[in-house]
Amino acid sequence: MSHTLGPNRYGKSGIRLAVVDRAHTAHEFTDLDVQVRLHGDFDAAHTAGDNAAVLPTDTMRGTCHALARDGVPSVPAYGIRLVERFLEASPAVATAVVELTVFPWERVVVEGQPHTHTFRPAAGGRPTWRVSLTRGGAPEVSGGVSGARVAKTTGSAFSGFLRDEYTTLGETRDRIMATTIDAWWGLTDGLVEADGGADRLGTAVPATMLAAFARHDDSESVQHTMHVMGSAVLDAHPEVTWVRFLLPNEHHILSDLSPYDLDNPGIVYLVADRPFGVIEGVVARDGVDVPAPW
Repeated sequence: MSHTLGPNRYGKSGIRLAVVDRAHTAHEFTDLDVQVRLHGDFDAAHTAGDNAAVLPTDTMRGTCHALARDGVPSVPAYGIRLVERFLEASPAVATAVVELTVFPWERVVVEGQPHTHTFRPAAGGRPTWRVSLTRGGAPEVSGGVSGARVAKTTGSAFSGFLRDEYTTLGETRDRIMATTIDAWWGLTDGLVEADGGADRLGTAVPATMLAAFARHDDSESVQHTMHVMGSAVLDAHPEVTWVRFLLPNEHHILSDLSPYDLDNPGIVYLVADRPFGVIEGVVARDGVDVPAPW
């Protein structure tokens, strides 16, 4: 009995590398996690055990390290070098995709001055980049951020929602709103090749999101604030064409202190890690073709 092989791809995950730029007195430190995925004609490897078209995943790891030898001044540009190399090295590949996550570090301040070669983890989430190249085409680059934790202690409400016989949630006009932002955004064509400006957006776009989150004190829901954040990004950054969000609603529930004969005027909260709401959505410029988010 014969069976049809469906869509398939392969690659390497968890490729960790750090790159130090020692060209100046103040060193630059880039800390990356790289994922590689190759799409193409690998049917024979599955159906006949023929590995002739398979570039080993260990070679992908080696390629990532070797191509970082001359430095990584721009993470998206480094991603483009990688996908171009994978298409060159593997004739069976139709599309090469790399996803690069930046672990951000900031300089330790010593006696009021940033230290030249000592760093600590930075806040604000991890900038991410996705670079895709199809044979015969041009690289496609999108940016993102993951793990940007943010919370506000007032300025958020949730009321007027649909109710049925299973709804027990009470309405509120003032609550803690907390989330961990995972977001992705599309860029105008040619941005990376033109001036390297895409790299700058890795920190600028999340900063715009967080500022919009902070300012939106008339929020009626996470959905409401999500749209405000996306709109703020599109207003502030003309290079960005769309923004996609995944926002967990990290619930903070007012703790009942009555068993201890204590009141609780909005001071102590139970932090519930599960279950949690999840809000997803896209904010895009008019007429922009947005990739399917799910």
